[in-house]
Amino acid sequence: MLRTSRIYFTIAFSLLLAIAMLAISPSLKAQNVDIEEVMSFRKKKPIKISGSISTSASYFSAKPQQARQSFTYQVTGAVNISVYELFNIPLSFNLNNYGSNFSYPSLPNRLSLHPSYKWIKAHIGDVSMTFSPYTMSGHQFTGLGLELTPGKWQISAMGGRLLRRVDFNPELPSIRPTYERWGYGLKSRYDGDKFFIGGTVFTAKDKAGVISFDADALGLSPKANLALGIEGGLSLIKDLQWSFEYGLSLMQQDLRTNARQTYHAFKTELSYELVGNHIGLAYERISPDYETLGAYYFNNDYENLTVNYSRNFFSDKLSLALSGGVQRDDLSGDKKEKNKRFVGSANIGFTPSERFSLSLSASSFQGHRNIKSSFDYINQQMPYENLDTLNFVQLNNSLDLNMNWQVKQSEAQNHSLSASLGYQEGADKQGRYIMPGKLTRFLNLSSNYSVDFSALKLAINFGVNGSNNYALRKNMFTFGPMLNLNKRLLKDAMSMGLTLSYNQTRDEGELQASIFNLRYQASYRFLKRHSLNASLSYQGRSFHNLQTPPKSSITSQIAYSFSF
Repeated sequence: MLRTSRIYFTIAFSLLLAIAMLAISPSLKAQNVDIEEVMSFRKKKPIKISGSISTSASYFSAKPQQARQSFTYQVTGAVNISVYELFNIPLSFNLNNYGSNFSYPSLPNRLSLHPSYKWIKAHIGDVSMTFSPYTMSGHQFTGLGLELTPGKWQISAMGGRLLRRVDFNPELPSIRPTYERWGYGLKSRYDGDKFFIGGTVFTAKDKAGVISFDADALGLSPKANLALGIEGGLSLIKDLQWSFEYGLSLMQQDLRTNARQTYHAFKTELSYELVGNHIGLAYERISPDYETLGAYYFNNDYENLTVNYSRNFFSDKLSLALSGGVQRDDLSGDKKEKNKRFVGSANIGFTPSERFSLSLSASSFQGHRNIKSSFDYINQQMPYENLDTLNFVQLNNSLDLNMNWQVKQSEAQNHSLSASLGYQEGADKQGRYIMPGKLTRFLNLSSNYSVDFSALKLAINFGVNGSNNYALRKNMFTFGPMLNLNKRLLKDAMSMGLTLSYNQTRDEGELQASIFNLRYQASYRFLKRHSLNASLSYQGRSFHNLQTPPKSSITSQIAYSFSF
């Protein structure tokens, strides 16, 4: 199997590399010397630096004392160095002391360079890239990445450390030790006028010999992976598009053995547009336990079929989007349970004028599970017999409504009203009956009225929020107002804001807790490119009819930023 994996990798890598060289070479030969462009260099700045740098520090204290880190700081920056306005070198960094006493597979500090020249772009340092959802997909690495876009070609390559080694610390058992992991990948794609075709190869491997912990005792093992992908699309006729993507993953869960697994993933989509109607059909199938070392998480063991439709009406004032589908799991038939899910959603948007907009979203989810044999149905004598083992259904329905209305608009003042409603319901159902204690409902309502006095440079926002949560046969209600004031001073160079909020939580009508929040913030811009920000917030919690003492916390923060 190891020899087969190496053969797959060698063939795929050689093929993609050859395609990449063929794509680049014509583009290099086609570069002609533009005399006017060369002469214009004298009018351009040889070096131009732009960007921004900011730093912040915060302090947190609470009674009683909490485990949260009391003092934190952060320095971030994004700098671009331009050479004759043609060659760009972006630099970004993020330095902080978050979790300074811990070790992580990926550090919170970041330092990266992204130089570019015409159709060439590089990624250096702590970066991430995506080749395809089935191979390399957004995994951060420390190393080098390259993106080339000559003509109709897209070529990407990467190499670097995916995970740093983390040793076992008995004082911090929650921090999981890891092997050092390195990965390499290459992607090539060609976009024609009526088609596109591309391929991906990615490989990663742990350094099995470089550890200082007992891997067997911790249930860890060094891994290796080879992932291959191919994608394509075709314009069959006018406004009819078809695309597909296939992924193959060869996983070795333990380098100390020769056991390897092969996984497959496939997705295809068909879309058609006819007289303003958009119709789509999609199918996806991912093998059980599908994974690669180029992504943090994978949904697997499912087969999904979806249909969608969308259209705009009345000169785009009304929009409608519908979607529905079915999903099932246990593709290999090895599980004791089988699930089938039905999903449907609808989104409606209504904008009759620039001053009013309304949107509605609704979705319904039903999951069916059956863990009985046919003989259980045959031998059933009573309607409630063996009710806990037959025809299990999980229901989940949601509804969201949002409204925005510009009530009044003039030179002196502006009035606006916004409101939103969110409702979600979930239940576990067996047969025709909802299981006791398995029904949950969540309702959230909010409304805000804002007034902006332009002449006074004062903005006032008043809001009311309420939520009702029904679970475990108990009804919990939270309600409270919110007030926000914002004042602009010194020719809008300075602004100050004050926010107050108060809410109460009741369980079956009985008061449980009260929370008060107070926040003050100020910002000041000076010398065009400098700004200072400061904030101070207080929160107090009091508990009723509970043996819990009151809690309070204060958080202060100051920040400075400079743009150039």
